[in-house]
Order: sequence, then structure tokens, then C-alpha cells
Amino acid sequence: MQITSRTEYSVRALCELCLNDEPQSLRKISEAQKLPIKYLEHLFRQLKQNKLVSSVSGAKGGYFLTKAIKDISLYDVITAVEDVSTSLECDKRENSEYCIGKPCGFHQVWQEIHDDLKDYYANISLEYIFMKTKEI
Repeated sequence: MQITSRTEYSVRALCELCLNDEPQSLRKISEAQKLPIKYLEHLFRQLKQNKLVSSVSGAKGGYFLTKAIKDISLYDVITAVEDVSTSLECDKRENSEYCIGKPCGFHQVWQEIHDDLKDYYANISLEYIFMKTKEI
């Protein structure tokens, strides 16, 4: 589980929503964060499906957060826009010549790392990230 451009752009866009009480258009977010609007359209569909944002139509329409920023974790964002599958190669191949038994020690270590990262990301709130961006 890594921080990809999908996650980074989503977090940047969500932090932009934190700056305003009014719904924000994707165009405004795109311009403010210098992010491709087509990419944002795709990401916001996923963020909306995962109930992190909602939208209103109209001249003053746009997107807004559905929860308080302290209640949105980095893990929430990651799982909304990424495939966080934990299956490993030895899970995918039956009787693989590369697998040393099921579950092998390697599998257990990788799963522990994944679980630790999940816990770490779950404890980082959007509020924390937003406040860090304001320190600079």
C-alpha cells in the first residue's frame, strides 16, 4: 500500500475543500491545486461513491466534504481511490514452485506490514494533513 498520485491528488483536492465553507467546483480545485480536471472528475466520482464528498448542482454548486475533517482518515481516502488488495503472489497461484507452503513466513511478514501501514494511515486525519499544509 503506497501513496500514489491518485491518493496525493485526492488529498490535495480534499484539503482545498477544507478552505471553504461553500461547495467548490472542480474547476476551482483544479486551478488552485494545479491538478488536471479530467483526473479530478474521475477521482471525485470515486470519492463520492465512497461517501467522502457530496455535490450540489447549480451556479453556486460544487463539491463539499460529507464528514468533519477530523473524521476522514488517510486510509479512507486511499481505499476510496486505490485498489488495496492484500493478496500476495502465493495466494494467486496454487502449487506455485515459488511458494514455500501456505501460509509461508514471507506471506505472514507482508501481511503484518500491510496491517501496520493500514493502522498508520487510519490514524492520520485529513485535519492533520490540512494543518501541516498551513505550517509552511
